Amino acid sequence: MASEYTYSPRMDFFIERVDRATGFEMPCFHIHHKYEIYYEIEGTRRYFIEDAAYIVNAGSVVLIGDNQIHKTASVGDMPSSRIVLNFSAEYLGKIAEIFPEVDFFSFLSEEHNHLLSNITVKQQNHIYSMLQQLLELQEQTSAEGEAVRKMLLATLLLELKDLCKQQQAQGGESGRVSNHIVEQIQTYIAEHYAEKLTLTGIASQFYISPYYLSRLFKKSINLSLIEYINGVRIKAAQNLIEKTNESISDISEKTGFLTTAHFRRVFKDATGLSPQQYRQYYKRLSK
Repeated sequence: MASEYTYSPRMDFFIERVDRATGFEMPCFHIHHKYEIYYEIEGTRRYFIEDAAYIVNAGSVVLIGDNQIHKTASVGDMPSSRIVLNFSAEYLGKIAEIFPEVDFFSFLSEEHNHLLSNITVKQQNHIYSMLQQLLELQEQTSAEGEAVRKMLLATLLLELKDLCKQQQAQGGESGRVSNHIVEQIQTYIAEHYAEKLTLTGIASQFYISPYYLSRLFKKSINLSLIEYINGVRIKAAQNLIEKTNESISDISEKTGFLTTAHFRRVFKDATGLSPQQYRQYYKRLSK
């Protein structure tokens, strides 16, 4: 049950450790108004974030910004262990107010910071130790425990921010998976997501076979073509739900979904909320 709450928009802070004896792939991409810190303890994973995929080895840290699409999958059928932490900007609101000159969050959303891989074993152990402390504080309900948890999280963010700067100075991360054809297709989808898109139609635009396109897309970014298209459409729908009063059926049509029922199902799978719940929740949040 706990893992369901990892992506719940109603929780401002959540951390968990999961150990798996065999391979595992998330059944659906996720998107939430939370930041995420993911630490790979053991094993190797493939991680899709926004428009790119990364190979994540033990000791690496994945950083995900607010409202960024992501999905993880196994590389082979080997054991793996990870710690994942989700939190909202509001959770550290008071600390951010005390230090208005400090930007605690924006580095998490920057593409060149998604994978923190060029760090020493000593640095890996230090990050792991801080996450372990946050895990132990998860059950603390006292005001003192809450204060320690928030201060420790703020400290972790500043240390990760500094490590990201160091990695950039050293030439950047080295785990990104790239493919020129896939990047061209992603650009095409961004421009045409509101239209009817099919595997055959897109393949013909790039003079490749549907079979090759399907295999290439899945291998390169860990999502099927339709999953990726749905992700682009859901992000566009979120923007309309948050910023307009248009009906859910109109938004569904404008963002390329063939039926409102299909839109509702994909939206809830991705965000944990129905489109109506999402609108109600974030309208309250923005007041």
